[in-house]
Amino acid sequence: MTDELDPDALRRHGPWPVAVVTAAAALGAGALWFALSVATGLIFHFMPAAPILAAVWVRRAYGPDAPVPWPSLWAHIVGGLVVAVTAGAAIAGVGASLDSEWLVGIVVGIGFGLAIWLGRRRAG
Repeated sequence: MTDELDPDALRRHGPWPVAVVTAAAALGAGALWFALSVATGLIFHFMPAAPILAAVWVRRAYGPDAPVPWPSLWAHIVGGLVVAVTAGAAIAGVGASLDSEWLVGIVVGIGFGLAIWLGRRRAG
């Protein structure tokens, strides 16, 4: 068994199936953040970065084992950021607790940096 999901999926199927899976990962992370926040009433300090990191991690797992091209990386980061902002707004909209705006901004910034590192690093 390998660490990668399917390293040839991008080459065999093109970008759309991989984009659907990465979007599902980002949406799943945002939905999990929302559900946990509403169900427990707790603040999940690192979850604002989760949709961004989930999208890039899944894209990277679909290979090839090379840095993600910049246009694709930016698309995944922006998609994850949209999910994070939407989830945060939904959490605030139902009256659940969030960190202060500056702390959420720092966490998103750290997630942004980690996503760039994850997407552009050379494996091996």
